Amino acid sequence: MWLALGILTALAILAWFTIDGSAVLPVKEYSFGSFSFGGFGVQVRLLPELILGLFAVRVVTANMRARLESGTRQ
Repeated sequence: MWLALGILTALAILAWFTIDGSAVLPVKEYSFGSFSFGGFGVQVRLLPELILGLFAVRVVTANMRARLESGTRQ
């Protein structure tokens, strides 16, 4: 688990310093009747961080599950 989290951290640091901080992904404004959404920009730098963070959560939960299953079998 620690090796996988270390690799994900290294990839996150690499992505943070590689991707331009001023790059913005525009989100169009959509309207559904009286409800409107969008009209803002998302920093491109945050997208890979979000994805790598989700992988880190998956690694931790898989490790917790494996520890719980091995404890119940004994």
